[in-house]
Amino acid sequence: MSAQAVDDVNIKKGENKPVCIEIKLTNSAGIFQIDELLKNKLRYSPIKQFVEVIAKIEGEMEPGLFDSYSI
Repeated sequence: MSAQAVDDVNIKKGENKPVCIEIKLTNSAGIFQIDELLKNKLRYSPIKQFVEVIAKIEGEMEPGLFDSYSI
C-alpha cells in the first residue's frame, strides 16, 4: 500500500542543498517508503550532505495529517 502511494519522483536543483528529490504522494501511506527506506539509505551515504528530500501529498487529504514532509 505504501509503495502505491508514491505517484511521481522528480530530481532537481535544491534550494538548501545541491540536489532535491521531490516526491509526490497520493496519500500519507507513502511516508513509510520515505521515512523507513530512503531516509535510512541516505543516513549512512556519503551523498547525504548534498541531498534534500521533500514529499508532498497531492489530491485528497486525510483529515488532520500533514501535506508536506522533508528530510
